[in-house]
Amino acid sequence: MSQEVASDIREELQNRFLTYALSTIVSRSLPDVRDGLKPIHRRILYAMDNIGLTSASKHVKSAKIIGEVLGKYHPHGDGSTYDSMVRMAQDFSMRYPLVDGKGNYGSIDGDAPAAYRYTEGRLTAITAYILNDIKKDTVDFRPNYDNTLKEPVVLPSRVPNLLLNGSSGIAVGMACSFPSHNLSEVVAGLKSLIDSPDQTVAQLMKHIKGPDFPSAGIILTSKTEIRKAYEEGLGTIKMRGEWSLENLPRGKVQIIVESIPYGVNKARLIEKTAEIIINKKLPPLLDVRDESDEKIRVVLETKPGSEPEKIMAYLFKHTELETNFQMNFNCLKPNGEPDRLTLLEICQYFLEFRVEVITRRTQYELDLILKRLHILEAFVIVFNNLDKALKLIRSSKSRKEAQEKLMNAFSLDEEQSNAILEIPLYRLVSLEIDKLLKEQKEKIKERKRLETLLKSPKKIREEIKSELDEIDNAYKDKRKTKIKSLETVDFNEDDFIQHENVHLVLSRNGWIRKFKNLTDPGTLKFKDNDGLLAVIPSNTRDLLAIFTSFGMVYVHRALNFTYTRSGFGDPIQNIFNFKDGEKVVCAFNIPSGNTEQEADPASDDASKQASFEFESTPSPSKEVMVASAQGYGFRFDHSSLTETTRSGKKIMSLKGEDRMIGVAKASTEDIFLASVNGKGFILPLDQVTLLSGRGMGVKLMKLADDDALAGFKFVELSQKATLCFEDGSQKNMAMKSVPVYNRGSQGVILSKRKKIKTVQ
Repeated sequence: MSQEVASDIREELQNRFLTYALSTIVSRSLPDVRDGLKPIHRRILYAMDNIGLTSASKHVKSAKIIGEVLGKYHPHGDGSTYDSMVRMAQDFSMRYPLVDGKGNYGSIDGDAPAAYRYTEGRLTAITAYILNDIKKDTVDFRPNYDNTLKEPVVLPSRVPNLLLNGSSGIAVGMACSFPSHNLSEVVAGLKSLIDSPDQTVAQLMKHIKGPDFPSAGIILTSKTEIRKAYEEGLGTIKMRGEWSLENLPRGKVQIIVESIPYGVNKARLIEKTAEIIINKKLPPLLDVRDESDEKIRVVLETKPGSEPEKIMAYLFKHTELETNFQMNFNCLKPNGEPDRLTLLEICQYFLEFRVEVITRRTQYELDLILKRLHILEAFVIVFNNLDKALKLIRSSKSRKEAQEKLMNAFSLDEEQSNAILEIPLYRLVSLEIDKLLKEQKEKIKERKRLETLLKSPKKIREEIKSELDEIDNAYKDKRKTKIKSLETVDFNEDDFIQHENVHLVLSRNGWIRKFKNLTDPGTLKFKDNDGLLAVIPSNTRDLLAIFTSFGMVYVHRALNFTYTRSGFGDPIQNIFNFKDGEKVVCAFNIPSGNTEQEADPASDDASKQASFEFESTPSPSKEVMVASAQGYGFRFDHSSLTETTRSGKKIMSLKGEDRMIGVAKASTEDIFLASVNGKGFILPLDQVTLLSGRGMGVKLMKLADDDALAGFKFVELSQKATLCFEDGSQKNMAMKSVPVYNRGSQGVILSKRKKIKTVQ
């Protein structure tokens, strides 16, 4: 009989993806609110505890630990498992490390740890408080992956680990990011919540001030914003490194960076700072050195008379010396359900868990005491009638007969009689009997204490507070991260950029070069089937606007282009996110407000080779006109152009296969238009619409279905324009012979036989 069952593929995919998503969320990516651990971390700690790797034991090879974890509990990759163990040993990753590592466990510079065959590890002392009482039936166990062993569902942690060490993870459609906190603050908050369960987050924050990162630094986020993040379980913490001034001989001063934000790679931070120095983006900064040992010490050499506050303000903006930590309190609740919790709910769930653990531990210990008292009761009865008991045992022919005689003679059960028969003879001395009586007295006293504890929720709460105090006394320390409100230093970035005249050379196929001096553009070499589009004199403070056939504009500071020493330069596609088929149409310089750029003599010859002619000097008018192949166009104010991202900015809307074919600064009141099929006319500039944002514009010229706009040029009626034909020939045309029409006209025939390629 066939086992095939018909099923809707959409429903099947939905159900299977949901199963995968839930498995990822619950079994891999999110921590449990009770012990603050993901399954991989829990398994590592449990496996290390099982093989006796306490803080008092010797370190053992990490390879042995990883093998223990993979073989018994976590049948996944050894690389990810070792990475998880390494992170628990890094004091710059965890506020209170859970693994005591020996060997190369990586660094804050991003250095990778040594392979697990070289490193060693054991548990730290504080981890004992996470694993305490695990053998006292305090938590549930489940079968491991091959059903040969049991592993804990959660660890009976006395430590609020989720808040102390934080956690981060990415699941399917869900992520978490918990910052670390100070132990003493969290303990104080939990104790206050035990005394006053009806607290708000604001009241809890009287004790828990905010995150406390292992890398120190400063938190700039206001207390109001931190409270809002704690209340919603979602928010942003702005972090900044600490710095100070160090006086040197002869009146020199250098800046010392003493801490960096959490999660920042120090080596990359120094590398980025060095790039800023090399590219002369911050002239007052001369050099950067890393003099760190156990403590972070990054030295910044500055010019005499420079302003350190403004230098640091620039670095805060352009490097990771100031960054954000995204808080997202998604975790698993005790029932296994993922949810975003508030700070108050996290504390409440932890305290409820501690009540459950202490209750189960107390019941377990009480059961053991009752069992022992049951045996001690039999010992006392027999020792009070020792001669009779010995006579019964000696007269018996077998163990079973002796057991039955004892049970009948002294009203004992099977367990008690077995215990009596197993007593060694040396314990029959009077001193041993006194010890048993003393033990019975102590056990009765302990039984009463445990029974009282089980019946009193108040005493359980006091027990929780006592355990928290014990942890706090053993591991309390001061905050590493300061919470401050600092004034923002105002500065103009352009003030840091040195004036330096440069030449930018752009080819038709989109290769760009930057030179300090360019005397003869004619000596430049290009790739096959490429040529010069434009030579653009600029200044390091100026912006370069690059327009493309897809109606996009990409604006980049001239300073940020790299100097070309040899070769054909850099492809524009490596600098900006060009789409397939997107081509550079033209580019021009946008001078900064406080520079005066003179025309470069070399650009006059270069412009004749370019597809379009552009001014090298700022035009009196700030208007720019754009046009498309289908004859649409408009004007806009180029002063609105600002530096863009790599993705650029849409400047012209295009329909279908239309493309942008030209851009020019408005220099006269008349525009000469020419089509590919040889028609043209002069259009008054005031008939071209002025737009403030992106658009398609108006119909400049009416074109036949097989025709397209070849180009346009701002002209004086007394001037001439050059028509460049597809066969390579040219024709000079006097503008006074070309009629002036309104927009949307077809124009007159300028060339009957030859197709026009461009207009110059």
